Formats: sequence, C-alpha cells, structure tokens
Amino acid sequence: MARPSNTVESLSMTITVTPQMKQYLEDLVVKGLYGSSPAEIVRNMVQKCVREHIAEKDIKEREWRLNGEGKLELVRD
Repeated sequence: MARPSNTVESLSMTITVTPQMKQYLEDLVVKGLYGSSPAEIVRNMVQKCVREHIAEKDIKEREWRLNGEGKLELVRD
C-alpha cells in the first residue's frame, strides 16, 4: 500500500553508514520491517526514537503549526 503524500515540507539529509549497517538495513527491507527502502527504514527509526525520547522526557515536545504559506512554524519551544 502506498503511503499518503506528505502535507508538510520535507528536508533532505545525508547520512553515512558502514557497509555492515547498510546490509542490516537491506535485511529489514526484505523482512518488510519499518519500510520498503533503507532510507525509509532510517527515517521511520529516527522518528520512533525521537518519539520515545519525548515520552521519556529526555527532550521536550515542541508545538508546530502550518502558517498561511503552507510552511511549518514553531509555536512553542
């Protein structure tokens, strides 16, 4: 099933992993866990980890809203 289109702007980041880590990510793709590509798996794992840190109060949750131009802006830091 295709994932729904993103309603907010996305930013691109580049990460570097070892060949071993890339293989593990590809293993997860084959298993269908966390996503259908290594990049999607990394994105989903990062999102999951950040949510866990927010829940554990390691970092504080921020409040965002869409402004009139369709861009996200920070409401509460």
